[in-house]
Amino acid sequence: MRTIKIGVLLLSVALLWAFPLLGSPQKAVTLQRVDITRLPDIDVYLTVTDEKGNSVLGLTELEVTVGIDDIAQKITFLKSAIEGGEYLAVALLFDRSGSMKKALDQTKDAAVQFIKRLSVDDRMAAISFDDKVRIDASFSGDRASLESAIHGIAPGMDTALYDAVRTALGLFKDVGTKRQAILVLSDGKDTKSKFKAEEVLSEAKKMGVPIYALGLGDAVEAGVLGRLSSETGGITMKAAKPEELLLLYQKIADQLKNQYVLRFTSTFGQDDLWHKLRIQVKNAGNAAVSAQREFIASRGLGVSREVISSYEKKAEQRNILVHVGLGGSFGLLAGFMLILLIRFLRPDVSFCSPLSIGVILLTLLLGGIIAMALNTIGT
Repeated sequence: MRTIKIGVLLLSVALLWAFPLLGSPQKAVTLQRVDITRLPDIDVYLTVTDEKGNSVLGLTELEVTVGIDDIAQKITFLKSAIEGGEYLAVALLFDRSGSMKKALDQTKDAAVQFIKRLSVDDRMAAISFDDKVRIDASFSGDRASLESAIHGIAPGMDTALYDAVRTALGLFKDVGTKRQAILVLSDGKDTKSKFKAEEVLSEAKKMGVPIYALGLGDAVEAGVLGRLSSETGGITMKAAKPEELLLLYQKIADQLKNQYVLRFTSTFGQDDLWHKLRIQVKNAGNAAVSAQREFIASRGLGVSREVISSYEKKAEQRNILVHVGLGGSFGLLAGFMLILLIRFLRPDVSFCSPLSIGVILLTLLLGGIIAMALNTIGT
């Protein structure tokens, strides 16, 4: 009996110890944008959510750590993006293809409620698409005009999802704020786009615009929508029925409203090299959740084609130098072997003679030239 009581006591203590951990929300970190235009200062736009997708508010610098290539960085400040005075620009994309026809009216109503949850200074645009892409409303703070444009969207036929995202990205070039996002509602099926997924993703990453995706229905192309969001810093949510859209739109609106801006000074500066950024946030029981993003330390909103070309060119130059060095080394070795052969035939020839030096220089040069030629043929 005594043994049973001790066992019950130990079990109770264990449950009391574990209860705070089990009951505490498990956070998740999402990096929407890494702004490197002011290197060595870097601004990171991020959201922190609990296991239900609700925003985690009141985050402090004591709960966050930043590392580049696993080297700790000092945080300058961490604050709500709203406190920084930056308005938000969101492009709302509506799939009006035949497969979405039945849900279109409820989609419009949910989107209008999304608009009402954002701040009065925020700007929004509306784009609808079937086999053609139409800008129903450009970026504006005029809520009435935007709602009217959304309610005027009519159903169509096929789907040009990637073309619609590409059109939305074009609208952001003159928007004037770094807090940007695309929110697309679709089943993820693309049947008519001229642009490919790789082209659209490359542009979105270059501009630093996260894509949030809402998948509707049982036949959602989850891989398509998931790739659009995961590679750009957004998230994907799925609604089995149109009635669920309102709650999902609200969650995304809250995440965008409660975005954080984190600033730190990079110890690497502007070196035009790839680096891995990792943001960690403390969780229950001193555990941590993290998110990471690779970037090139060159001034720009994202990774531009020019920077990538420059980086690849430098890498190619380094690769050529390595091959030339190896070729020269083999040439040098061949030269010494050739001199040994000459000395075997002519013992009077020394290693310091003009003939020996000439042979060494010639084989060294030939080795480098042959290596360079082989490298060129290989590429």
